[in-house]
Amino acid sequence: MPLEIILLLVLVFMCVVGIILWARLAATEARAVGAPAGELEALFRGGVMSRYVITSGSLARLEFFDWGVRLCGMPISRWIVPTWEARYDELAIAELVALPASRIAVCFRLRGEANPIAFLSEHSPAILRLLDKHDVPVNRSVTRIRRVRELYQ
Repeated sequence: MPLEIILLLVLVFMCVVGIILWARLAATEARAVGAPAGELEALFRGGVMSRYVITSGSLARLEFFDWGVRLCGMPISRWIVPTWEARYDELAIAELVALPASRIAVCFRLRGEANPIAFLSEHSPAILRLLDKHDVPVNRSVTRIRRVRELYQ
C-alpha cells in the first residue's frame, strides 16, 4: 500500500510540474502592444498554433479592434493560451497554413520579427477579408506544413 501511495504522489507531482512548465513556455509567446480599450469589431473562436502551444476546439479567441488584433484564451484556457496583440501596421502578412490533420490556420507574421502565431478556425476566409479591409497583406493560398517548427524557419 505505501508503494502505491508514493507512486501516485510522484505521478501527481510530475503532472503539476508539467503543467507549470507548459504554462511558463506559453507565457514566453505573449505579446502586448499597450493598445487602448477599443470597440470590438469582430470575434472568432478557434484554436492557437505556436511554438509551444497547439490547442483545438474553441479554447482561443481572435478579436478585431480598430487598432489591431488580439489573440487570447477563453477564461478556462488563459493559463495555456498566450495573449498576443498586434497593431494592423505591425503585421507583415497574414497567410494560410495547415498541418496534415488540422483545420486551416491564419498565420500572423510581424514586420522584423521571426515569431509568428497562428489561429485555427473554420472562418479563415472571413478573417482574411477583415485583415484585407485594414490593409494587411494577405496570402490566400494554403501552405501545407508537416510540423509547427516549419513556421519558424
